[in-house]
Amino acid sequence: MPAHVPMQKPQRTERPVAGKGRAGLRARQRGELLMVRAIAVVAVLVLLLAIPLWMKHQRDKRAEAQTGKESAVLSRGTPVPVRPAQTVASGAVSTAAVPAAASSGIGHGLTFAVVADDATVPAEIARLGCAGEPRATDRPLKDDHPCNHQQGDTSCRVVLPVLCIQPGTAAKPAGASDAIYAGWTGGMLAPTQPVMGAILTSAALASARCEKELGSGWRMADVLDGLNSGGLQGMRTTNTTLGQGTRYWVQTKDQPANCWNSAGS
Repeated sequence: MPAHVPMQKPQRTERPVAGKGRAGLRARQRGELLMVRAIAVVAVLVLLLAIPLWMKHQRDKRAEAQTGKESAVLSRGTPVPVRPAQTVASGAVSTAAVPAAASSGIGHGLTFAVVADDATVPAEIARLGCAGEPRATDRPLKDDHPCNHQQGDTSCRVVLPVLCIQPGTAAKPAGASDAIYAGWTGGMLAPTQPVMGAILTSAALASARCEKELGSGWRMADVLDGLNSGGLQGMRTTNTTLGQGTRYWVQTKDQPANCWNSAGS
């Protein structure tokens, strides 16, 4: 008799569960999406860190260029001896190196101050002149004319901001003052940080300071910018303050009334 051969059971082939495959695919896609988002977040953070560093680098380059320009102005001028002096500014006494203005001593410079206008003048307009407050008391031309366009009115030992102008051709706005001593400049007006007048050994040096602090195109304001009216009127900038309570160094090109060319005292 033939040997008994046991019957083999047919093997079952298990089909993959469709649900598990879709879940795995979704998990992979979700992981890839999270990875893309993470990379994007890192890129944004890097940009947020890099942009301020780049801006600081650009500011440093501009400051270095302006410092070089100021140094070049100084190097072209006549060397000025330096001697220590005490200066009283805002009630505080400070020691600073003061250039001797001339062999006859430190002179006087011309100054303007903000003139208070009535409420009809727009707030964005600044008007400066002799009669602004506080009055110049060192060497006024006469009692009713506190400025001195001929010899300078304020000691160059005093620390004051330089009045700067960015020349322009803006039309005179409605509401601007029509006073005789309020010549419309057509430009922007803004101050520098306070500086001892004796440091301003030339108009070019003062203008270099304006450009260094305020930007390209700025220079020291001149009486002639107000159409030789004896006063200046222009637009204020939004990031600086021109207010009452201080006077500002201005220049007059046709008179020895500046800290660099007035007679010493």
